[in-house]
Amino acid sequence: GILGAAGFESGDGAANGRLLDDAQGTLGSILRSILNEEPLEARPKGRTAEAVVREVLMQADAKGKAGEVAQYLVGAKLQLRLNREIPVLGYNKGDRRSRSDLKARTGDFEVENATIEVAVGLPDDKHLAQVAEALEDTDLEVWLLTRHDRVATWRNELEEFEGIDMKRVIVSGVESFVGQNVSEMGGFSTKGKAVKLAELFDLYNERWVAKVGTPGIRVVVK
Repeated sequence: GILGAAGFESGDGAANGRLLDDAQGTLGSILRSILNEEPLEARPKGRTAEAVVREVLMQADAKGKAGEVAQYLVGAKLQLRLNREIPVLGYNKGDRRSRSDLKARTGDFEVENATIEVAVGLPDDKHLAQVAEALEDTDLEVWLLTRHDRVATWRNELEEFEGIDMKRVIVSGVESFVGQNVSEMGGFSTKGKAVKLAELFDLYNERWVAKVGTPGIRVVVK
């Protein structure tokens, strides 16, 4: 049989145990691969737009992709809301590597006199310094977008970091930054919200995921 062909022998407990462990490990890897390729699901019914985005980010977090998904959703929202082309760049591809790196962006997105940085993790020196450097341009205001439950933590760290003028810094949750505009553009109606969420995820899938993402972060609306 299959086990015999794999070397499974009656009576050899230790060897058979190793074979079963190997088989289970292989099966586990296959199952994890399949799950990672499964798309994320958005369920608008009975949920605010903000709650829909929060649940999508939670699913992405389980795959270790929350930062990537958050950045691409913000890009899709900007394009939908502003009705203008937003450059499609991969996750963290434009981050400044040093102060002499003049070609790097000041944040993940640059729109007129605003720079928008998406940082869903806990505060870190790299992002804090990036905000301070962006503020050296006195015409800029900086939007730092994080997870809704980390807004206060980020604000506290930014307030204590040298060189950061909080009068030109907005700290907000990705969920509210995306969700509020979706609700507004939908006229605050259930139907309008569903339509705008579908448009948001279409832009996200067709522009960002198709060009710089992976199949496992596509979003399907249920």
